[in-house]
Amino acid sequence: MKLKMKVIWGLVLFSVVSFAEEPTDVFGFQKFFETKPGSVSWTSEHWANGHARTFADWSDDPDDPLQWSDSRGVDGEGYKVDGEGVMQMLGVGPRFHINGQREWAPQKQFFLNTEYTAYFMRNEIGGKNYGGMVVGVRSGALGHGSSGGNNCDANTYYARFRNDGRWDFEKEWKHPASYYRSGSGIGKQDPLWGGEPLPLNKWIGMKYIVYNKDESTVRLELYIDSTSNATPPGKWELVGSAEDSGKDWSGAEAGAAKIDGCKDYNGLENAFDAILKGGGVIIMRTDEDHPFYKFVSVREIDPSLPIKADSTIAIRPASRHAAKSVHEKLNIKFFDLLGRRASKR
Repeated sequence: MKLKMKVIWGLVLFSVVSFAEEPTDVFGFQKFFETKPGSVSWTSEHWANGHARTFADWSDDPDDPLQWSDSRGVDGEGYKVDGEGVMQMLGVGPRFHINGQREWAPQKQFFLNTEYTAYFMRNEIGGKNYGGMVVGVRSGALGHGSSGGNNCDANTYYARFRNDGRWDFEKEWKHPASYYRSGSGIGKQDPLWGGEPLPLNKWIGMKYIVYNKDESTVRLELYIDSTSNATPPGKWELVGSAEDSGKDWSGAEAGAAKIDGCKDYNGLENAFDAILKGGGVIIMRTDEDHPFYKFVSVREIDPSLPIKADSTIAIRPASRHAAKSVHEKLNIKFFDLLGRRASKR
């Protein structure tokens, strides 16, 4: 009987070990949360397939096996992939969409609770102050002034490592009006580089995690790897976190104060609402500069299942306004949008 029980327990332990999720992504970088079972992840592995290419004029990346790469932008100049894993943004205002809901895609995915990881390099002085490493989640596919689109479909939470050296979260409901905040509060954009602009010729990692904390609250967490030079598993530091429970939206411009003309769009009409669902699309963008990206991954996560970090991986605050760790109770700063003016674009 004892031998039988040992065999059973051994099988149970073997099963747990065998089916435990890998703690790193396909590029070897640390995951913070487990992937949602049955979901489909997107990565930039196909940028390293040996095929150099440029896709422009709002065309798609022909080598994306999922066919989710959606080229958009102000002038349609597009993106250059070197075939060795690096993509460069081109043109005046590139907008790279990862859209897992396209009709012709072989597999589908609506990104709601997401963990985005990527490395970015700024290669030139210039660009708009609000440009740089800018990533949005929960966006609609045609919500940002796109031809044939609907500006009510913008509904995006952005994280920005800005060209001017500051960082923030930006919430956009109806294009183009938006609000922003950082660790020190609403309408604040805290310095990330000691008052200096975003560095040149340096690989900078961003991990941006957004999930529904409960039925009425969205949580945003932003991390940076500024020291490993894109070496796995990364050296992650917490930049800041925020929560949006839909407290206020007064004072916004361009009709966003009342979300004019957007009644019942996506089932929401109240400008006070948090973006609890959105459109499921990821956006990577900048303005008037041409940065590089590599090691990009987007996963739908189970926010109730954090992955315990290896003891060699540092997850520590990058600023005095940041909380301690994704695995610890945080000193929450609410994303309550207290009537500040919309940011200028």
